[in-house]
Amino acid sequence: MNPMIQAWKNVAQGFADQLAHVTPDNLEARTPCDQWCVSELIDHAMGAQVMVPGALGTELSTDLGDDRAAGWAALMGQIEATLSADGAMETVIPGPMGEAPAGQSMGIPTMDLLVHTWDLGKSLGNEPVLDEAAVAHALGALQPMDAMIRGTGMFGPKVEVPEGASVQDQLIAFTGRQP
Repeated sequence: MNPMIQAWKNVAQGFADQLAHVTPDNLEARTPCDQWCVSELIDHAMGAQVMVPGALGTELSTDLGDDRAAGWAALMGQIEATLSADGAMETVIPGPMGEAPAGQSMGIPTMDLLVHTWDLGKSLGNEPVLDEAAVAHALGALQPMDAMIRGTGMFGPKVEVPEGASVQDQLIAFTGRQP
């Protein structure tokens, strides 16, 4: 399996683990993303996940239905099938940072889902443990783009963490969240 697809699947499973705790009673709970409640965060995350498959010509519904866990599992399968098609990951597609191969472009929705997995878990009262390899990769990829991503408003100001903080806490703080 393509390493990018496997990395995305690992992150997507972490999101599934948190999504399983969503109930009608907590859909309006506030999240660490000040502008979003749980249902809005889920909607945003779903929109980001279908970006690359959409650019590859696969139109997917982001409506997870009443059984969000089952809806997400089905959507994960459709995304994986699209990405796993012969030549899909090498196909050059348009994206927010210009044209790039789909495999490279999947880095954005994967990082987005990774951070929003933490947001979702925290808003539900959980202490999410994110995929370690994905966290290290995301932090390493984001740090060199610090000035650019702060200028776009993509993330709030960095939060300081103590010396020796976990890589997960470093990533969360880098994205402007209080670990």
